[in-house]
Amino acid sequence: MPEAWLSDTDPQAREVYLNLFRAMTPGERVARVFELCEFQYPGADDREVFLRVAARRLGRDLMIAAYGWDPDLHP
Repeated sequence: MPEAWLSDTDPQAREVYLNLFRAMTPGERVARVFELCEFQYPGADDREVFLRVAARRLGRDLMIAAYGWDPDLHP
């Protein structure tokens, strides 16, 4: 997990957060990603949430090729 986005967080709080995340199973981590996406896009249906999560890992070109979905058009 990139820690740069936590750079404005108190170092002790960041360490607690990262330790909690590290202790999660892979399934729990995936669930948290979906929850965060749903929080950021409350009106999104299940497919949009899936596409947004996938776009974080696959990148724009592969998303367009695999799903016909351009993340740049859905900020």
